[in-house]
Amino acid sequence: MANKYTDLGAGQLAAESDFSEAPSLRAFGGDVRYVDVKIAVTALTTSDVIFLAKLPKGARVIPALCSVDHGDPGDALTGKIGDENDDDRYGAALALGGTAGRKAFSEAGTKGDAFLTPYKFPEELWVTFTPTTVTNLATHDQVWHVGYTLG
Repeated sequence: MANKYTDLGAGQLAAESDFSEAPSLRAFGGDVRYVDVKIAVTALTTSDVIFLAKLPKGARVIPALCSVDHGDPGDALTGKIGDENDDDRYGAALALGGTAGRKAFSEAGTKGDAFLTPYKFPEELWVTFTPTTVTNLATHDQVWHVGYTLG
């Protein structure tokens, strides 16, 4: 049986004999931070954008730690999750419609490029939700949970 190491693990193994090779944990993660934001949705069209939160330069959203809790949004509400430079960086076809509940970013019909390859913000950017389908919208609240790290 062969031992297999991740990129971080390989660097840590090398550091056992030469500490100058030690990888920076900050480069692989850092402290996880959360922002929880709420919006009362009373009207929404496919030309609208919900600006969730502006994150600082150097932020990396962790899609696996992100979700939205929502009331019943009506018959259909789907959209893209991204930022102001790439509206589907984290996913597209995230379906909120039908009933109240929670949807994780991982439930998007199409995962964005940054789902597997972390994207480091080169500048302050807004994390966004852009509706792509809105059918018989019902007034409801949404609470978005965005996990990210800096470094």
